[in-house]
Amino acid sequence: MTGTTYLKNKTGFLVLLLTGLLFSAGASAQHSTHTYRYTGTVEVEHLPDHDEVLAALPDSIILRFTDHVALVKLVVKTAEDELVNVQFRYDPTPNRVFIWPLPPLPASAWYSVDWGVIDRANILMSGKFMFSAGPDAKAPSTLIPQDNEAHIMVPDYRLIDLQDYQSTPNPN
Repeated sequence: MTGTTYLKNKTGFLVLLLTGLLFSAGASAQHSTHTYRYTGTVEVEHLPDHDEVLAALPDSIILRFTDHVALVKLVVKTAEDELVNVQFRYDPTPNRVFIWPLPPLPASAWYSVDWGVIDRANILMSGKFMFSAGPDAKAPSTLIPQDNEAHIMVPDYRLIDLQDYQSTPNPN
């Protein structure tokens, strides 16, 4: 093998490796931001996973973070937007893992969990995930009609400049 051929093979291998890393990082980033909004450095995992189909209803929700956060919101709803009383009460004590016991869940095609935390820098991190359970259950993403998917994301009204909407006195 000549030096030029070796260099071409090595360069080709590096290009292939870098391309693979870029695509896998993009896929990972897309998946990780799929269920939550946040501008800080803390990452989250939750059980059940987003769009997971479980054999039976879970007895708890688990949120696991890479740093200490304060849980400020935990809401569970059925597919019909019926609130499930999970007895959530705000506790300012920061933690990395929150295991929240669930009451018996009413029958539903799927369930959604909305949560919110505040990190050490007082940045709000919020997210939503859905799951279904039972022998005939289907992934929530297959059950939500296309026109309802827009309701998953809520606009952030904090970004609106209120001065643009304040009325100015009429000079006449």
